[in-house]
Amino acid sequence: MEYGADYHDLATFYWDSGEKEKALQVAEDGLRRAKGRMDELRAFVAARAQETGDREKYMALQFDQTIDGLTFEKYKAFKAVCSAEEWSLFEPQLLLRLEHAGEATRLKISMHRKEYDEALAILTRGRYPMASWGGDYEIQVAQKLEKRYPEEILKYYLSGLGNLDRNADRKEYTRKAKVMVKVRHMLIDVLGDAVRWEKFARQVKRDNLRRPAFQQEFAQVVPGWRDLIG
Repeated sequence: MEYGADYHDLATFYWDSGEKEKALQVAEDGLRRAKGRMDELRAFVAARAQETGDREKYMALQFDQTIDGLTFEKYKAFKAVCSAEEWSLFEPQLLLRLEHAGEATRLKISMHRKEYDEALAILTRGRYPMASWGGDYEIQVAQKLEKRYPEEILKYYLSGLGNLDRNADRKEYTRKAKVMVKVRHMLIDVLGDAVRWEKFARQVKRDNLRRPAFQQEFAQVVPGWRDLIG
């Protein structure tokens, strides 16, 4: 046998057949030797540890389950089964594994822990989501950080405009117009700098006067666009 699933299947067979000691031997051997997906095998041994009251072994297995493909959901689920004392011991070990997790997971955990400087660094290292179907969480984080880091979030939104001096289809102009609304919001509502907004917006309008579809989409979405003097 080579994979965790193989050991799990055999251990389950022995357990269901009443050969519980043999089942546990197979499962423990699998934990040491097996490759590939280990979730079911760890869960099998963890259940046995819980039944016998072996809390230390149970928690060690739960920890291994959590860091194997660490996600924010796994992080929260593991925290929920920990006592306060256990969490104080395990959380630093979890955080050490964060560097190997995906950026979305790191962003969610940083926000959950209210480590806003770290969340901002992760957010702004990434690219502003260019597709309307993606990046919802990143945009939600940006909105939560607007007042705390206004210039940094403004720069993040500006990056979402992409190249404004390039022809595109109407769908892309619509997307850019929605981002422009966020830029306007930052400059007027958050930073209170209407002059800066008008200077920037007039320049964008002037640079795209020969793109009627651009002007139409921006006029429909961006407040006051038609009134801007190019």
